[in-house]
Amino acid sequence: MEQHPIPRQITSFEFKLVGFLTIKQFIYLIVFVGMGFVVYLIFPIPILNILLAIITVGAGGAFAFLPVNDRPLDVWVRNLIKRLMSPTQYKFKKNNPPPAFLKNMPTAAGNQVTSHIESQKKLNNYLGGKNATPVNPKKQSINNLMSNSLSALSGNKPKPQATHSQDQETPKAAPPRPNIPKKPFFTGIIKNHKQTPLYGILIYVKNEGKDAPLRILKTNVNGVFATFNPLPKGDYLFEMKDPQGVYLFDTMKVTIADSNPHPFEVVSNELI
Repeated sequence: MEQHPIPRQITSFEFKLVGFLTIKQFIYLIVFVGMGFVVYLIFPIPILNILLAIITVGAGGAFAFLPVNDRPLDVWVRNLIKRLMSPTQYKFKKNNPPPAFLKNMPTAAGNQVTSHIESQKKLNNYLGGKNATPVNPKKQSINNLMSNSLSALSGNKPKPQATHSQDQETPKAAPPRPNIPKKPFFTGIIKNHKQTPLYGILIYVKNEGKDAPLRILKTNVNGVFATFNPLPKGDYLFEMKDPQGVYLFDTMKVTIADSNPHPFEVVSNELI
């Protein structure tokens, strides 16, 4: 099959209506040649009128045939004038009237909102009771910690279920589960100066005078961090770092006890 080149810049293509000239080029040449002839007649000085006429006709030729970076010269001149005439400073008005399309917006009726809430509850009840499976206490505690940032966490161990063989013979007891703590050893929350929880902040728990961290924790979407593994009671250094480099934190000296019911709260250092 014979190949043919694909034409480029189809939208900017201009037909050549006057010989090898387009309409725009022809108009530029006619206008600037006429202006050059007028300049030649107006100025009485012999050499000066010839130079000005040549400059005028040359400007018309540049507008007609001289592109700069694949753009006609008249586009550059038009953009330059628009840039010089446009304002360089803008003022922000805090109290602006709302746009017209936001005025008199219809609100949802009370019965529609109530029916939506009821249908959502029914759907949640149906989905919750359809696939009821045993819940891991540790996962349940972590989920509660995620949803209720600073609330006390508690969980119940599921009863061990007997497993049956493929032929429904003698049931076998499930293997013993490790002793999983019901509550995290300590929790904390990290916020910025606007009290907004920060996600993805790394917390390095270290002993004083040592660089190797004992724990490396990370905040969730609610800004909460936690650990279930206990530490010997004493003083520790908490170093918080933002991987994105947006927020800065001071190194905190924290006293860890055998039980830490109250979460630690950390606020970032921000200049603004």
